Amino acid sequence: MATTLSKEQIEQRAAAEVAVNSVRKDKPLPIGKESELCELFIREFGKIEGWTCYPEAAGFDVLVVHQDGRQIGVEAKLSLNAKVADQILPNYGDDYYGRPGPDHRLVIVSKITDASAGIAKMLHRLGVKVLSPRQTWERTGYEHTFDLKHSLLADETGNTFFGRERLFDWSPVERCYVPAIVSDLPAGVPSPVRLTPWKEAAVKLVALMRSQGFITVKQIAAHGMGSTSWTQPAGSKPAWLAKGTSRGQWVETEHMPPFDKQHPDLYAIAVEALVAEVRKKFVLV
Repeated sequence: MATTLSKEQIEQRAAAEVAVNSVRKDKPLPIGKESELCELFIREFGKIEGWTCYPEAAGFDVLVVHQDGRQIGVEAKLSLNAKVADQILPNYGDDYYGRPGPDHRLVIVSKITDASAGIAKMLHRLGVKVLSPRQTWERTGYEHTFDLKHSLLADETGNTFFGRERLFDWSPVERCYVPAIVSDLPAGVPSPVRLTPWKEAAVKLVALMRSQGFITVKQIAAHGMGSTSWTQPAGSKPAWLAKGTSRGQWVETEHMPPFDKQHPDLYAIAVEALVAEVRKKFVLV
């Protein structure tokens, strides 16, 4: 006698077949771009509670910040070489002048070879952890993973560990500046667009200029910026602003860099902040 499956059983079997067929049985291709390496790292870190990744921040490919303030500066390279060692280590005089820096420093590479193992050992001795992804079998098949969720740990005093090894604490006098928002900028790309403190101020300044139709040198200075780059030409490059109809006022030209398009989320926040300020000042009597 044939067994008749219910509609629910048929749907469950179909879903199970789809899940089985969607499993990637082939091993993933080798990571071929630094941006892919950063994307994998950021995606994994995003699954760890309390940590936030900021791409292309504070001079690092990725700046990872914990909710208690701890920071990890990360540099990515396909091949481990002397260049990435130079990029991840502080510059001469940084400690003396008290320049900002992260608590911990990491290098992520696609693989560590016999030729680069010595550099990894050197960086380890200097307090820099070197990580490379490995291939593991997950529910969806083979995947590249740094195994961050299980390896990155912290104790009750706030010490950060990777596995059984505590990450070296560089104890900076001042930690790195954290961007106002988590941007969707790609990390690990050539000539990256970075959200720096200067760029944040520029975005706010552009929003203010457009809201009132002009900007003044005094307002530029109030945002912690020099007016020269805004009002004066640089070599053969024309100035970003031109003189307005009233004395002391400057208006936008077609030569203004597209700060708002580079960071649309931050620009939207700046515009909303100006609207909120106007509402606050406007009181019915």
